[in-house]
Amino acid sequence: MQTCKEITQAATWVDLLTQMERHPRLIGILQSSGSLARQFSACCQHHDLMSFCTTTTLEQQLMAETIAASGCDTLISDRQHYDLLIYILSLQHKPMTIILNQECWTPDWCWQLPRHRFLCQQDLD
Repeated sequence: MQTCKEITQAATWVDLLTQMERHPRLIGILQSSGSLARQFSACCQHHDLMSFCTTTTLEQQLMAETIAASGCDTLISDRQHYDLLIYILSLQHKPMTIILNQECWTPDWCWQLPRHRFLCQQDLD
């Protein structure tokens, strides 16, 4: 279950994305909580950013191919989607911005994917 902090931080994360030098083309929202996914999506829509949500586990290969074909350049992921996220990123040739919205600090496994930019709670301060 998401906390009130996660819900309010959804707007903060999206604000951070809008302040980046390169605005995201398409944001993929990988969240187990449907209400949190909808909150992220609403925040994106408020800032005229295109996004899509998935709260269910689809076949990994299909999801990775769909994300690659869509031009998605930003993902927001919770811990329950890390296996899928790592698989997607291992197949991506273009750099992506990844928000790990439940992490205070960058997990060690992120260093194995240096082409991508990872953001965690520490980046909100």
